[in-house]
Amino acid sequence: MISRNPSLIALILVAIATFAALLHLLNHNHSPAIDQGSNPNSPRSSPAKHEGALPRHTNELATSPATTAQAREARQKQLALWSANASAVLDLSLKNLIADLPLSTQEIAAVQQIFARRDAELTSLLTAMYSGNATNDSQLFTSICALLRNKGLREDLAGVLSASNLAAFDASEASRQHQFIEARAYRDMADINSVVLLSDAQKQQALAALIKHAPSKIDHEADTRAFLTLHYGQSLTDVDPSSIRGLTNLANQLTSNPHATLDIDSPQLRQSSATIKADRIARDLSTLQNILDEKQLARYREHLESEPAW
Repeated sequence: MISRNPSLIALILVAIATFAALLHLLNHNHSPAIDQGSNPNSPRSSPAKHEGALPRHTNELATSPATTAQAREARQKQLALWSANASAVLDLSLKNLIADLPLSTQEIAAVQQIFARRDAELTSLLTAMYSGNATNDSQLFTSICALLRNKGLREDLAGVLSASNLAAFDASEASRQHQFIEARAYRDMADINSVVLLSDAQKQQALAALIKHAPSKIDHEADTRAFLTLHYGQSLTDVDPSSIRGLTNLANQLTSNPHATLDIDSPQLRQSSATIKADRIARDLSTLQNILDEKQLARYREHLESEPAW
């Protein structure tokens, strides 16, 4: 069995607590608004050290003017951290694009404008999140993660790149996605092979099956990994999938049902996590149904069921 790094799990639990607290605050909208006197599109400072998770209950924020001011300051620091990390994500994508493609001077300028516009949009969305002024938290979260995942970028580039450079961009993205898929399939293969001993023939069959199903798994976790990037920068974006299940459950709860509870201690969320776990086990076993023998399937089922839903 592949063990999970306790330090990573501790960091991710902090992210889960912060995420749940933030959404709890936004849904109740009792917290003070952010001071928006500064221009949200102005250059951002480097990430400040994370000061800890937000309070879990709204009544912790408004007990006195002093605590209200402290809460406002903490929220502004959190906004600055997330904004700086968001800028870093887009800046890395921009640098990779310029390095990968033989762009003309005019195309480079146009691409830089596209990323500046997307960066400004992220700033606006993050500010709306922390001000509590969002009308739809689910849509807001989805929009933030979409920008971090470069969704819609291809459509933006289509208007400024030459046909040959757009084709080169498509090829580069396809190659990068193929690498992600292969990496995920090999990671899943390592997990299986740590539990049951596979023959060479079984390894080939299992790898082919895992590659086929990897894209849906990657997409299922994509918003969660985007959130981790927002919260921790690039350092935790490649963590083991089993270590981010709780946050993935929360993210998918928000995007699929804006009215669902986001209290990580609630019976409803734990029941939902148990159901998600059962569905995941069924899918994983179905993928290997015609590859593993009965004893191997039973052993792998036991391994999957022993893992926490979170």
